[in-house]
Amino acid sequence: MTEPENPQEIWPTTIGAICIVVGGLMLFGSCLSLGGMSDLEQLHTAIPFGEGELDESISESLASHAGPLWLLRSSMILQVLLSLMLLGQGMFLLQRVPTASKRLILWSWLYIAASLFQFALNWIPRRDLIESHAEIQAMFLAQLLISIPLYLALPIYLLYWLNKNAIRNEVSSWR
Repeated sequence: MTEPENPQEIWPTTIGAICIVVGGLMLFGSCLSLGGMSDLEQLHTAIPFGEGELDESISESLASHAGPLWLLRSSMILQVLLSLMLLGQGMFLLQRVPTASKRLILWSWLYIAASLFQFALNWIPRRDLIESHAEIQAMFLAQLLISIPLYLALPIYLLYWLNKNAIRNEVSSWR
């Protein structure tokens, strides 16, 4: 197998495939959330103590202190749309469509904003619960220290990579 003369020639395939895989996983998780399994129930499995499932009293407390349902559902629908956008732009990047780069930059900014908004939407109304329940505090910390950095890794990397001069020049040659 021969090595490409310019290693940058393989980046669209690698990044495009990553976007497709991550977009598919995001779509799956977003559909689970829309189907009734909240992000917090999924997150509860990440804390090192507890019974694996949310206790009914904790679940009721979280539900009673949640933000407006229409806003929560809207944010979940936005996540579905963003995952579909990432999937599509990953496919376009594989095909070296010049607009894929700009749309992935747009996706990155939208996804960062949506992730931070959803984090705030989940936790600002539940400030009192965070202070009074150890399990809820652990869920908050798990989302803050594990989930949010993982959510933001791909969009931040895409913003860095796709804004490099060499990459922008290569994308402009795809026309």
